[in-house]
Amino acid sequence: MHSLSGKVILITGASSGIGLATAELMASKGAKVIINYNSNVKGAMEAIQRIQEKDGDAIAIQADVINKEEVNSMIEQAISSFGTIDVLVNNAGGGIRQSTFMDMSEELWEETFKLNVNSVLLCSQAVLRHMIPKKGGKIINVSSAAARIGGAGESIHYASAKGAINTMTIGMSRELIEYGIIVNGVAPGMVETPFHDKFAPGDNRLKRMASSVPIKRAATPMEIAEVIAFLSSEASNYILGEILNVSGGR
Repeated sequence: MHSLSGKVILITGASSGIGLATAELMASKGAKVIINYNSNVKGAMEAIQRIQEKDGDAIAIQADVINKEEVNSMIEQAISSFGTIDVLVNNAGGGIRQSTFMDMSEELWEETFKLNVNSVLLCSQAVLRHMIPKKGGKIINVSSAAARIGGAGESIHYASAKGAINTMTIGMSRELIEYGIIVNGVAPGMVETPFHDKFAPGDNRLKRMASSVPIKRAATPMEIAEVIAFLSSEASNYILGEILNVSGGR
């Protein structure tokens, strides 16, 4: 189902977690995959090896997605390698560290928005310079259920950044459909990824929060990847400006 044969798909932050699962799934469905990574070269190279062992087609490109020059260089390398980009998955992002609202520093607030929101702006603009002239393409922004829940007590900054991505997704979808470009979002809830250990090391955050999910477990990265793959496929061509919640009922 939902073949992606021949599609060229760029996934940011694809050396681990949701991005990694998405890259491997897309490749298994016939897509040519560009794995973006910043510092985790080992994860990116291992992903390339696994994809190629299954006769998939993938390359890895290092770029810091909050650096405009590096983003533009990444897009040019991708175009040079595969000739086009059909789908952009803005997956890179995450929490930096926990904080209550009253303890929140301006620096932490700004760093969180730069990582999660500015990266979507820069990567989307760079890809759109190629999508708009060809009158087609898809952009999928990875948000979070935190945008609806609010993140009180530990992550209002992260939740607010993801709320901004939701707003961007809706606005982009309405502005860019004129050019045949379809924009949607995915909002995962609790997912079994390294994010939780990095964001809140040592506090068993995943186990603690999974009990509040009606389905009583966290999602696997592949469960989120399947939804991203669906939005990348022809089956979703009449879905526009939606934020699909993949959060186990939370």
